Amino acid sequence: MPETSPRHAGLLQSLRPQVGIPVQTRAAFWQSTPAIIAGWATGGLYLSLGAPVISVFFGITSFVTQALVVTLLSGMGALACFIARRYTPRQVMLYGTFALALGTALTLTGIWLRVLPLYLIALTLAGTGFGTCFYASLRTIVPLCPPDERGKLFATLFTLSYLAFGLPVVAAGFAIPRIGLDATVLTYGLIITVMAALAWAWRRFGSQS
Repeated sequence: MPETSPRHAGLLQSLRPQVGIPVQTRAAFWQSTPAIIAGWATGGLYLSLGAPVISVFFGITSFVTQALVVTLLSGMGALACFIARRYTPRQVMLYGTFALALGTALTLTGIWLRVLPLYLIALTLAGTGFGTCFYASLRTIVPLCPPDERGKLFATLFTLSYLAFGLPVVAAGFAIPRIGLDATVLTYGLIITVMAALAWAWRRFGSQS
């Protein structure tokens, strides 16, 4: 494809990482932050602990089956984003945060009761929230940003996202040998549920954008 951006002098300078939040996007960025953190922390939870959950709590030892269950989260997230194209960013965010909070709470219930069908249905719902929270955040924030400042905005978004994705997983890795898988998953999931619920309430009652 032909390049659409103008050329600039300074190759080495262009490779220097720049992280920042343009003034025009700051309000929308901070409004979306709880949803971004909750969504990516959900990805970290199920992609790191999804297989042990299926093995330990439901007795499924097949690696293929474990992988398919974990893939359900991302697959439903992608499908939900495709469907969400026809809705406004606010509508998508309200759905995403609600689905993430309810879906995560129900997955914890399924684990607690050891009911696999409930866990899978809840994981499907949480997956739709996982995808649409970040999708709605991008659709809310990016249009407000001038084109020449989008690089540092995306750098900031993905720095926040991968910290939310990685740091809880590391913390869970330290916690499991000390408090066990049950308590770790329960704590991790409850934090996500609360954050997603707060993000929903903030967007529902505190912002009309």
